[in-house]
Amino acid sequence: MDNGNNTGFGSSRRRLLAAVGATSATLAGCTDFLSEEENGDDGGNGDDSGNGNGDGNGDDSDDGGDGGGETLWPAIDDGELLADFEEEPTRRTGEVSVSSEDARRGSQAAVIEDEEGESAGLTVYFSEAIDLTEHDVSFAAKPESANRIVVEFVAPGRESRLTTVRTVPGEFTGWFRLDCGYEHKPGDEPDLSNVTAINILATNDGRPIKMAVDDLRKVESVDNGKAILLFHGGYESQYEIAADMLEERGWRAAVPLPPEAIGEGGRMDATQLQELQDRGWDICSNPSTTTALSDSPPDRQRTVLENAKNMLEQQGFEDGARHLLVPGDRMSEETYEVVRDVHETSFLFGSCPSTMPPTERHMIPHVWGPSLHDGVRRHINLVDQYNQLTVLRMQRIVDTDEPEGSEMSLDEFEHLLDHLETRGLDVITPSDLVDGEYEVHGAEETIERPEGTIFEAGQSHDLDGSGSGSESVDLDEGLVVAEFSHDGDDEFVVELDGNTLTASGAASGESVATVGGGTATLEIEADDDWSIDLSQPAVHSDDLEELPVEHSGSGSGYVGPLWTEGGVSLSPTHDGDGTFVVDGYGADGSREQLVNQTGSFDSSRSYAAGGTVWINVEADGDWTLGADSA
Repeated sequence: MDNGNNTGFGSSRRRLLAAVGATSATLAGCTDFLSEEENGDDGGNGDDSGNGNGDGNGDDSDDGGDGGGETLWPAIDDGELLADFEEEPTRRTGEVSVSSEDARRGSQAAVIEDEEGESAGLTVYFSEAIDLTEHDVSFAAKPESANRIVVEFVAPGRESRLTTVRTVPGEFTGWFRLDCGYEHKPGDEPDLSNVTAINILATNDGRPIKMAVDDLRKVESVDNGKAILLFHGGYESQYEIAADMLEERGWRAAVPLPPEAIGEGGRMDATQLQELQDRGWDICSNPSTTTALSDSPPDRQRTVLENAKNMLEQQGFEDGARHLLVPGDRMSEETYEVVRDVHETSFLFGSCPSTMPPTERHMIPHVWGPSLHDGVRRHINLVDQYNQLTVLRMQRIVDTDEPEGSEMSLDEFEHLLDHLETRGLDVITPSDLVDGEYEVHGAEETIERPEGTIFEAGQSHDLDGSGSGSESVDLDEGLVVAEFSHDGDDEFVVELDGNTLTASGAASGESVATVGGGTATLEIEADDDWSIDLSQPAVHSDDLEELPVEHSGSGSGYVGPLWTEGGVSLSPTHDGDGTFVVDGYGADGSREQLVNQTGSFDSSRSYAAGGTVWINVEADGDWTLGADSA
């Protein structure tokens, strides 16, 4: 996933629909060989040679890990110790040793190395599986020569695992604490109550690798996922567009910006920033530098950070001044130590979510919010499912279908907010995080199974035409079923008020959506004759299908109506070469995009369902879809 610093995201809705998940493809190469020795049952050899605690008792007592030495940051005392590496762990790849000089807890730390630059990794096995359903995992890491760290949770075997993929600044060679936010589910649905092994791997783009690891432990997590929105730069569109859209949802955000640039170059002025602060927003520091902060001497770095913080405080932004967006995502060991002295939190690109609350507050990873179709939705889903934290950075919001550079279109921004709302994440600020004021969600609603009629029968329309164009139709509130055919050879795209009915290019098929009623617009993109038959059938409680279900098809199709009492675990597969899109529609009018990929697909997804739902599939080949209660 890109950090958004130098890449434009000017794709239109059509191109975004076919965007490929590049991060997922890259990740697959790492995690597949990580797990190639797992037997699929217990995650390993079943002994405790990996230096795990072996008891799997799941309590929160800290065994102290007193291997004879003192405890040094980033070792911590919270939670339960899983491995202190007082014995040499199991080698995964490269070479594994122990070092007393690197010890953060006890008398020694583990060290993984590979002079050839391929990969270096270790495994911690648990003779009795550990339960992580209500806990997050973190550990002390010293990437002396590594720019990416991959952590794999085997739950319980290689086909059911969760991964963390953390990007590390190339110049950073010191200690920090890595919070394992889940970035990907490469296979079947993991069972976090049955974690049999944890793999830790480092890579370095072909260069020699060396990383020290210590103090692996689990800490109790929160009971609902969180999101922090960083509106980088303080641009006027963030005030004029984004602020009101957040206000409608009762949300607040953070604005990291250079204090000296307030009111200049299309940025908010002090009055506008003060108004946002009055609404509960954080106005944070992001000093502008002519060279990378990490390239300056430590005393110069301190001066830059303290001056920016002081300028914000002098303008009345004391709370927000506690927080830093690291300039250019550049951080050395020296920068890290200065940041820890000056600020209470800091954020930089890390390509993954974080645990909640983070045990490391000065290298909290953020991701590039406009990468909505290239990992961001997946991150949000995983944060919801596993009660973690995602930090989303974005810059200008523009009302256009063709955003340029670092801009994000208004449609995509609204899609992002809707997805956060659909998944039920608590949107918090950095100050909420520091001050412990982040448990903001309400009580869960009890969903009762409907009886009788869910939707009355409504309108029907038979449409035909040739080439691209638009059609207006009157619809009642309820379900819309679209049956279509197309004689052309090129892509056939039909959207109903922004909901994609088909984009697969198939000659014929059917799709569904739920609508609120009124006049709707069909946007059609075609190169030949087409026909579309819209119908609004009645839906009754007797029609509801109970989970679990297994369905299959080819091209466009749908599954439902399904009755769901809460979250749903989906197992979609696709063997085509083109677009594969899976959307969930609720009888309450909700919509959630679950998959948007190109090519073959075989992975699991979570769906924040609840009530009566339909699952719409757009594919250019054969597909299967399994659904069960999460």
